[in-house]
Amino acid sequence: MASLRMGYLFKKKYITYQNKKYEIFEFMDYVSGISFTNANNNNICNVLSGSNAGIYASIMNENANEGEYVFLSDNIDRVIKDNENRVDFIEIKKKKIANTAKYYLRSDKGSGLTKLLNKDIISYLQKESKKGDSDYVEDEFEKTTDISSMYISIKKTIISQDEQIMQILTALFKNQKVVNSNLDMDLIAKLKENILIYGSTGTGKTEILKRISKLYNIPIVIEDATSLSETGYEGRKITNMLEDLCFAANGDIELAKKGILVIDEFDKLAEKPGDNQSHVSRLGVQRSLLKLLDGTEFYFNNQKFDTSKLTIVGVGAFTGITNGDDYKHLTTSDFIKYGIMRELIGRFSKKIAMNPLTKEDIKKILKESNFSPLNTYKKFFEILGVNFEFNDEFIEYITELSIAEQSGARSLQALVDNEIGSGLFRIFAGEYSNISLVKPDNETKKAYILTKQKKTNKNNLE
Repeated sequence: MASLRMGYLFKKKYITYQNKKYEIFEFMDYVSGISFTNANNNNICNVLSGSNAGIYASIMNENANEGEYVFLSDNIDRVIKDNENRVDFIEIKKKKIANTAKYYLRSDKGSGLTKLLNKDIISYLQKESKKGDSDYVEDEFEKTTDISSMYISIKKTIISQDEQIMQILTALFKNQKVVNSNLDMDLIAKLKENILIYGSTGTGKTEILKRISKLYNIPIVIEDATSLSETGYEGRKITNMLEDLCFAANGDIELAKKGILVIDEFDKLAEKPGDNQSHVSRLGVQRSLLKLLDGTEFYFNNQKFDTSKLTIVGVGAFTGITNGDDYKHLTTSDFIKYGIMRELIGRFSKKIAMNPLTKEDIKKILKESNFSPLNTYKKFFEILGVNFEFNDEFIEYITELSIAEQSGARSLQALVDNEIGSGLFRIFAGEYSNISLVKPDNETKKAYILTKQKKTNKNNLE
């Protein structure tokens, strides 16, 4: 039976240290997910949150192979109680991450883990991880990262934004070459670009950066501008974002200084005429960001963090800044009128406008994108041993719903989920082995047809 879980995501590996073999579990994230038993009778967790959303992890007491993800469930009731009875996953996640070690071993009980305390083995693991594919290699950036391969990979997920993907990748690559060079700081400051990405909701702005974060060999974090506050007021501060970047760099502050900090919902910081929102919470944050973009020294946890080599990326929809959804002709004056300080917008030397999505683009996303809900459901049903299919009429139907919501590709997953939710219940109950997605008819109002599992009932359709 499927159930919602929260817990720890690990990656399993084996090492041989001083002629002894160790089973190591490397902590990756604290996540939410759906646990279920697949067609092969294995316990699986489909991760729903964090940078690893969409993957399938073995439950801890199952036998995962080396390199595979493993999920260790937490007690949700206890977690919420410890969080003063507040159901706030982001807050819970931060507390859990702060109190979780990087490496663990399997406990004597078999299904649990125990913290790895051997400092020599930890040191060995840290050195090995810097050579691995999944971590960071500071001095070998241009050798280990193939921009052409990254471009091709991201295009499989983000549709109809080819030029934008190329511009973003080029700017980030240029910055990494600059900050890893032997040029003096004045030249680095002139050559390094801070980037602003803007366009309609659901065009793939944040998703491009999430894809890059999985492929890049440098630390990158995505923060939400709406959670920020001016120094001295309640809310997250600039230093909290820098701390998150250090965590993404496995505690290597020198590496974090050359990383990428993405500020999502950047447009929500605009101070619009006649708006009742407090001046402090918007203009104050904009002023705080000036220091970050200028290359200033910040202090936290007895450490000094110089942002001179840090790449800052602002991301926002800027709804209403232009008539229609064509953002390509916006000028600096348009952003100032919208409510962004002249000094702040001027510090983004690279501005990239996303293409608006047409009806044909949305259809193409549904059919071709790796992250199309149809393609992700296909993988999901394969695990369950259920045949999955859909027709062009269903794609047309979902496309029309998406256009009506004016949310681009962002709403596609929710729209498909909503149409097949009741069908999933029957599949999880083990009654059916085939689901076909169709345009709902006036009689049943259902967007799916389920076929019974038993061979004798193959023609018995719901």
